[in-house]
Order: sequence, then C-alpha cells, then structure tokens
Amino acid sequence: MPRNLASGETQMNFRIPEEKKEAFLKKAKDSGTSASRLLLEFIDNYLGISPPSDEEIASIKRKVAELEEFKERTEKILGELAA
Repeated sequence: MPRNLASGETQMNFRIPEEKKEAFLKKAKDSGTSASRLLLEFIDNYLGISPPSDEEIASIKRKVAELEEFKERTEKILGELAA
C-alpha cells in the first residue's frame, strides 16, 4: 500500500521519456512549484474545475479582515458595557 497518501487519494503512473521528465521537473522547480502541483492544475483545468481566482482570494481576504475588525469593535463595546 502506498505511503503518505491522504484519505481518498490515489496515485497515477505513466511513461515519459527520461529527458522530458527531467526538463519538466527542472522547469517546475525553477518556477517555484512542483511537478505534482502542475499536473493537478492541468487535470483540474481539463475537467473544468477551476481554483479560486486571485480576485476571489483577495475578496475573501478583505471579508475576513472586515469580520476581524467587526469582532474587535464588538468585543470593545461588550467590554465597555460590562464595566
């Protein structure tokens, strides 16, 4: 049984010329990513599964910041009321 697989994960094996594999691994590393990450992104794109865009991620971060600010204001008001 393969080790280090998360629940629900499996492995895929396929043949590729050695020089192509090495070039792919090097380019991925030079780009600051991994071969696995690139292949998973390709599969997601091929299947029409798109990760959140940079704009969506930025929007979520803004909303989290707003919620944190709201929480701080609420805690301050509750502290003043309790005093």
